[in-house]
Amino acid sequence: MSGLIGRFLTPLVCVVSLMWPVTGGAQVEQARAAFEKEDYAAAYKLYKPEAERGTAEAQYRVGLMHKFGWGTERDHSVAARWFTGAAEQTHPEAQFELGIYYKDGRGVTKDMAQSAAWFLKASEQGVGIAQLNLGRYYLAGTGVAKDPVAAYYWLTAAAHNGYMDGMSLRVPAAAEMTPEQIKETSARAKQATRRAN
Repeated sequence: MSGLIGRFLTPLVCVVSLMWPVTGGAQVEQARAAFEKEDYAAAYKLYKPEAERGTAEAQYRVGLMHKFGWGTERDHSVAARWFTGAAEQTHPEAQFELGIYYKDGRGVTKDMAQSAAWFLKASEQGVGIAQLNLGRYYLAGTGVAKDPVAAYYWLTAAAHNGYMDGMSLRVPAAAEMTPEQIKETSARAKQATRRAN
């Protein structure tokens, strides 16, 4: 009897598995391909189930699509929720996006300390634009205590990551530092950039 059940059950399992939607890595790859072709409606349909399953990259991409209204409605509150899910899983670009959202009060309540905290997390992972923003925050005391050494450090790291504004922006910080602090901070920033890349 069990052989008879097995003969009927095996084909049924095969049919059901063929009807099951593509999931996991294959679905994310299809979504990425659609996103790169700017077929945002298709990308959204493929990314959304993965985002709901907790895949950080999918959450970040769904957040972007809500931020810009690509393939779905533009909704900053929804985008902020998706960015938060990805950022909490240490997705560096999502952390940067949250930093911007908290800075501008877009989709969340404006909170410069939260903005600085998310920029710091992204900066520690080597996101150059986050480093530039964080350096500016330390320079002005925005969301963090004013700290010329920290400002110089992050602005130098940003410059090493291709954001050359960091070089000129660090001039006021350097004016408040000793030559030894400048030398040591520059060396640390260069090493940190190498580790991040």
